[in-house]
Amino acid sequence: MTKLLIMTTGQTDVQLVVNGVRKELDAKKCGKLHDEIKTRQWTVVDAPAQKDNQRASELPDGDLSLCTPKLDAVLNYFDAEPPSAALLLETRRTIASDPRFAGAVLEQRLRDKGVSEVQRHAFLEDQETLEDQTNDVDAVVRQCVVRSLSRAIASAVEQVKPNEIIVATTGGLAAANAVIEELARLYAEANEATVKVLEVPDAAIANQIDRAVEEKFHPAAGIRARWQALSLIQKGNLLAAWGAVSHLENQPGQEWTKVLRWLADFAASLPIADECDIEVLRHPKMAVRAALRVELALRAGDVPRAVHGTVAFYESALWDHLLERFERTGKKQRGLDVLCRKEGAKVPEGKKLLRNDATDEEDKRNCPFERLDDGTYLFFEDGAGRFAQRYVESKPLKKLVDAIGKVKHLRNDVAHNEPTPELMKSAREKMQDAKLWSDDDPPQFLKQPIVQDVLKKLGVEEPDLLCRRLLGTVRARLLLSPQSASDAKKEEN
Repeated sequence: MTKLLIMTTGQTDVQLVVNGVRKELDAKKCGKLHDEIKTRQWTVVDAPAQKDNQRASELPDGDLSLCTPKLDAVLNYFDAEPPSAALLLETRRTIASDPRFAGAVLEQRLRDKGVSEVQRHAFLEDQETLEDQTNDVDAVVRQCVVRSLSRAIASAVEQVKPNEIIVATTGGLAAANAVIEELARLYAEANEATVKVLEVPDAAIANQIDRAVEEKFHPAAGIRARWQALSLIQKGNLLAAWGAVSHLENQPGQEWTKVLRWLADFAASLPIADECDIEVLRHPKMAVRAALRVELALRAGDVPRAVHGTVAFYESALWDHLLERFERTGKKQRGLDVLCRKEGAKVPEGKKLLRNDATDEEDKRNCPFERLDDGTYLFFEDGAGRFAQRYVESKPLKKLVDAIGKVKHLRNDVAHNEPTPELMKSAREKMQDAKLWSDDDPPQFLKQPIVQDVLKKLGVEEPDLLCRRLLGTVRARLLLSPQSASDAKKEEN
């Protein structure tokens, strides 16, 4: 496995070793001391566990012994196999406190430890500052610095082509380090590599060797992901919301992410986990689930999906009505579902219903069923619409059938044509003319009387509130701690 180490340099990365004790350099004089080290003879030795609490304001006479405790801790993380390559991100400013020679010392240590491919990149030089308070865009980190860091990391990743990137922002400037970590994640994702961020707690207080450990999960990351996901959900982007939090799925204390997984599976019409307790996502009526998907697609501005979903709602409603009278046997014949009539269900008998009893060719073509020898019925796939129109006494359903008849062709237009803005604008207008979508911006589906009447006929109370209540439930789950989720469930009921 090819591993790339990305590490920053700071004032404590290079320390003196005197009589077996290590000593940090005086922060205010760090740059000047580095200039002097550069002119002297020096070697890098293993970092001692013992550390002097007093910082060095001047260098001892003679050859210098230096150590790199943080880098040593990072290299120990790799055990016997060092990283394949390293990128050192440093500053080389002329200000007195700048650790401008740290990169050279760390590079030597890396080469001594068998890392032959080492790149160094200075993202601040001369009198440059990290930020520019006079400019809002540059107030935290100047954009030119971000671009400089981005180019360096992109170049290293392109050259090394790592399977894994290890980031150790153990020193340097905090605001820049945050940018470096996110850039590493960005280029890792773009190149299908994994990322680990290391930190090095100071173990000197216990006279122990510093050891690098993987960065602990920060609660702010979970909170940030929650509001980002919630914003996407409010706009109907359920799949995008899951994408925004999926990296937290197995983090401790982030069990709330499973709610987003349920929503994503619902949006993609995939099986939902048995533990899902948001009942509307598993509603027994197909039309309810289809209606919710249309409403969310309209919120997201996804006209093609909303067009498909609107026609799917119509077909689902027909099947919901059909299955009030018939039930699937689980058998198939010639690839078609075999249905049997439910006990007590009223189904008109006669030649026009049963294909094998029909004598007239037109009756045979128009009949949606064929009666089998065992008394069950073979249902033809294209018969749901005709069955619902002719045999189900339901004015709301008849209104829906008539409305869909005006726009059903749009599904083929969307499926077989490039969904251009002009085509989507036309589709939206036709859906609104048929009263299937409202005139709002964005349009609404559950608001329409024709849709509400169909759902009420299927036994759904207050269908106009289906989406609002779903979003309210999700909002409550994302705002509460896992321990309070059960209380939220009680309130929902």
